[in-house]
Amino acid sequence: MPPEHHSDTPLFCLCRLYEFLVVDDVTGYRNTIEYFCKQRIWAVRDIPDPEDHDPSRYAFLACLPALLRSVFNERIKLGLSLHRPPPSGPLPTEPIDVVCTSDTHGTQPPIPQGDILLHAGDLTQWGTFSEIQAQLTWLSNQPHKYKVIIAGNHDLLLDANFRIEHPERWEQAMNACRGPESKEMDASKTSEDLNWGGLIYLQDTSTTLTFGNVDDGERERTITIYGSPSTPQHALSAFQYPKDLDVWTSTIPPNTDILLTHGPPWGHLDGAKKSGCVFLAREVARVRPRMVVFGHIHVGYGTEEVVYDTVGQIQEGIRGGWAGWPSLAKMLAAVVWGRALPRRWRERVRKTTFVNAAVVEGWEQYRVKNEAVVVRI
Repeated sequence: MPPEHHSDTPLFCLCRLYEFLVVDDVTGYRNTIEYFCKQRIWAVRDIPDPEDHDPSRYAFLACLPALLRSVFNERIKLGLSLHRPPPSGPLPTEPIDVVCTSDTHGTQPPIPQGDILLHAGDLTQWGTFSEIQAQLTWLSNQPHKYKVIIAGNHDLLLDANFRIEHPERWEQAMNACRGPESKEMDASKTSEDLNWGGLIYLQDTSTTLTFGNVDDGERERTITIYGSPSTPQHALSAFQYPKDLDVWTSTIPPNTDILLTHGPPWGHLDGAKKSGCVFLAREVARVRPRMVVFGHIHVGYGTEEVVYDTVGQIQEGIRGGWAGWPSLAKMLAAVVWGRALPRRWRERVRKTTFVNAAVVEGWEQYRVKNEAVVVRI
């Protein structure tokens, strides 16, 4: 380093940052970054060339201004000043209990108490009018404030295009019904004849639910849910698309709090064969909803949590095959930078909870094995 920079200058601060990174002194390089940010007259663009003759060290030093610029941009993106800590968040509200169930296939298992009841499709086994109406009546009689449902690939009546394109499959479903009365009714009724009660039905649409009574001094809280029945093609069923067709990109609104789909995203509770949709997984990583609720893959029942920060999004992309290996360099830089930032400057962690709520096991003789899942948000 030139002698004139052996003092409290931006270049000298950059060299201190380099030394702390080399010895992995987390406290040292975190304090150095914070010190640099507090110098109002210093600018990253004004840091002079270090003129280091060691090519490896010179390359390392050349990367540090880019990292400093990244932290400045992150703070600006968050609406924060470089010289003030982030403002405190809003006051907490009453928690909301979300009850999740799926793949009941004509069964009516016990439903726990809660504020929102979600059903992620496959209400029935054959998808006839009588089957669907029985499930709608059962669900609408539940005491939850809001009850939101979608269809699944077994719920044939709700997919008008499928019944037109595959009349032989629809005939097979009606023949499987028990008793001449139900068969006659199923042949004459359409989805327009269904009594939905107090249920909210979503089919590639959203709904916003409101909680809290402002008149009673409570802070209002809203939950936006987007629902879709679409799943990758498997056998001859409703609401399905070719596995290599992207039907998801930019379809989910960015303000979605809960994503309700029939099938799982790839790599998340989708069984040993990884039967989920890659395009859906990429869309989930983009939107980062609070919850993703689904079923379809019965053996995937359970929950998991994922953090979609910068590292989490890149990691998801590499696993799913859409990010590419060059993203590894960005991920490594994000890891180093995340450790370097003071805690109050770090990216706010937002966890996404995945729920596979399929309650039955098997594919022909459905038997209730699992309980509904309750998640508090």
